[in-house]
Amino acid sequence: MTILLGAWRQGDTKASDALFNLVYPELRGIAGRRLARLGVPVLDPTELVNEAMLRLLGDRVDAQNRKDFFGIAATVIRCVLVDIIRRQQADKRGGGAIEITLSGASHVSAAGESWLEVEEALGVLEKRDPRKCRVIELSFIMGLNQQQIAEELDVSLATVERDLRYAKAWLRDHLS
Repeated sequence: MTILLGAWRQGDTKASDALFNLVYPELRGIAGRRLARLGVPVLDPTELVNEAMLRLLGDRVDAQNRKDFFGIAATVIRCVLVDIIRRQQADKRGGGAIEITLSGASHVSAAGESWLEVEEALGVLEKRDPRKCRVIELSFIMGLNQQQIAEELDVSLATVERDLRYAKAWLRDHLS
């Protein structure tokens, strides 16, 4: 994947196609599981991943390896999810706004909060402490376990555990 990323950054369209074919099934699976866990049947994982892939491949993000790419993908998927929800809410003119409860999510518990409120809170957290926001993204959006997050961020498992505890408490406080 590292070789494909390098060729893609240099503008190689064959590498772009190969990269798409390599990561699309994994991102589609992640999106499907995340959306199911969130209980948002009106959102289509294919739509979410297609738009995320267009942004990722169109922007030629500076991903040096698989770890970088999937870290950036978590942020892009989060942004695309928010954009899709905003479009749907705009279509409905605010009536029947989508409420996504995070109570069923594996690492964040903020029942009753809409995804847009959570996204706004994550934006604040990201400015305040980017790593803690990234831990939440990798856990909540990408579905990684704590050990995988530690490996992804090159930090200790204890650091991930502390970051998750802090971020969950901070989100609960910010959303209340």
